[in-house]
Amino acid sequence: MLLSGLLLGLGPGAALGVGRFAYALVLPAMQADLGLSFAQAGFLGSANTAGYLLGALVSHGVLGAFGYRRGFYTALLLQTVAVALLALGPGFELFAVLRFAQGFLGAFVFVGGAALLLASGGRATSLGVYFGGVGIGIAASTLILPLMSGWQSGWLLLAGLAALMSVIAAGAWPRLVDPQPPASGGGGSLRPVTVALVTYGLYGAGYIGYMTFLGSGLEVPLGGVWVTLGLGSVLTGLLWGPVVERAGAARALILVMLVLTVASLYPLLLRLPYVSAFLFGVSFLGVITAITSLFRERLPAAAWPRAMGLSTAAFALGQALGPSISGLAGDAFGGVAGALWAATGLLIAGLLVALLAPRSRA
Repeated sequence: MLLSGLLLGLGPGAALGVGRFAYALVLPAMQADLGLSFAQAGFLGSANTAGYLLGALVSHGVLGAFGYRRGFYTALLLQTVAVALLALGPGFELFAVLRFAQGFLGAFVFVGGAALLLASGGRATSLGVYFGGVGIGIAASTLILPLMSGWQSGWLLLAGLAALMSVIAAGAWPRLVDPQPPASGGGGSLRPVTVALVTYGLYGAGYIGYMTFLGSGLEVPLGGVWVTLGLGSVLTGLLWGPVVERAGAARALILVMLVLTVASLYPLLLRLPYVSAFLFGVSFLGVITAITSLFRERLPAAAWPRAMGLSTAAFALGQALGPSISGLAGDAFGGVAGALWAATGLLIAGLLVALLAPRSRA
């Protein structure tokens, strides 16, 4: 299943690594040319997160009715179109609509791909390889920087990259099996993973705070650090997959949250930025690997798609709140240092919640 995980992982690589996170690479040119304020730039980011949250909430029902394989690849195609349309410069309101749509469709890709891989027999290592596809997208998106002549060409190059990754991801189609339809009652209770869902929300808030204010806390060029983070995240499956399989998902979740928290520390970022970025990259997707593996360990197969949808919603809610929490802390407590310490505080809270969860396998 490793090949299936790698091919399928280029879907979230295109939808999240390129379509979502690469906004940070195009934004400076948009602000310079269009005069976007920081509030407007932040709103476009929030619109994308809001779309992702809504998509996560409805993905289970829609994909179940439409078919997970068809839904995954249809959403992947449409989100690429949304990225390309941003190059037309339709005006701020339509920019926001397109960013919302891309986030909405990206959630279908992320949830659908993970559910397909679980249903097709994927375990911790192949799941880690799948989630590592986001890192491939993050790292590959930096290739546009020397080629873009403005924000319009930037979005077109990103759309082309997303299209290429989508075509390669289609190679996984014959190997995939749609998830089982839920049994009466929705596939069972999610109580065995409730604590993990809380951890996931706090993780979402903390990790996005770090990534939002990463560039503001650097004394070295952002491009190199961004590539380091992306390349680190590509290694997620190879590193954390075996850890999850040997130690169990709950214990692995605690360990990966600990590494992520250490990586986010402001003094480490300030003095050793590439070390901070690499450790952060190699661990932030490891949390998702551990959480998803926990679903496999603790829930019946019919409950996996619903658990993926609800966990992605918790994650998206955390991402929606995280930048605001970190930003407010920055305004109140010393600028970027305060913002980054707040992000670390959210990750510490997630780690403490993870410690409350029972760690025996199902």
